[in-house]
Amino acid sequence: MAQVGTLVKHSLSRYLASFREFAAAFEVSREHYSLSYEEKVPDSVLCDAGTDVRVLGIGSGTGDMDRSILKKLLQRHTSVYNRVVEPSEEMIAKYKTLAREDKSLGAVKFDWRQQTAEEYFLQTKEDTKFHLVHAVHVLYNVDDIHATLRNMWDQVADGGFMMVAMESEKSELGKLYHKMWDDFGQGDRLKTSIRTSGDVRQWLDGKGISYVTSEDEINLDVTECFKEGSKTGELLLDFVTYTPFVSDVPEIRSTALEHIRCKSSMVDNKIMFQTIDEIIVAFKGDQGK
Repeated sequence: MAQVGTLVKHSLSRYLASFREFAAAFEVSREHYSLSYEEKVPDSVLCDAGTDVRVLGIGSGTGDMDRSILKKLLQRHTSVYNRVVEPSEEMIAKYKTLAREDKSLGAVKFDWRQQTAEEYFLQTKEDTKFHLVHAVHVLYNVDDIHATLRNMWDQVADGGFMMVAMESEKSELGKLYHKMWDDFGQGDRLKTSIRTSGDVRQWLDGKGISYVTSEDEINLDVTECFKEGSKTGELLLDFVTYTPFVSDVPEIRSTALEHIRCKSSMVDNKIMFQTIDEIIVAFKGDQGK
């Protein structure tokens, strides 16, 4: 039986292929989605005049979300030092192309680190602190979510911010994650990709760290998941369950599809499934009091 929540560990290529189908299935364009992050960036002066704002992005992917974050910062600051930590050579290459072609990012100094979060935090011994540390929908795939949050928080400068985006446990997609785990999970859930924003909030609460949250609801077109033999549907179902080759396991596939069918709505002959993007911004130092 397929191991629930192990998609990225099973096959990085399968994960990337399924992610592309997931991104294409949003009811809004990826550009519109990424632009929504601009308003989530803390609207304050993060450092003294004449000093670069220092940003650390964990798992930055193709850079779409990062670009929106950087543009918001450049509205208040003349330059940004942006350290990018991303393990995928393919994603790094796409991000570099985006950074080269988007002239509005000319005041950004990029520092590329093709590493996993674990490799980065293990190998980076310098004392650099960052005014903003962010991880946008990547904490599903780190080995230890608590250790990664701790390491991220340690690199936030006093008066700085940590921003994390995760699927909400209150969304129908978040409920599907937990449904899959309750029915088929094995071992410790947090050692798999079955994680939601509630796990981040629980860690922050345990550390007494102040934060604010916001939510964006976006529907996902999952029509292809119900078409027999659809490769697009098979990859999409893998991603929404974080489980490799779900369609090869009838019991898991039928459980997932039944949940999706019962919790979806029909719009223009499309089966639309609810996701909720929860963004958590934690404050360090005087600004967090």
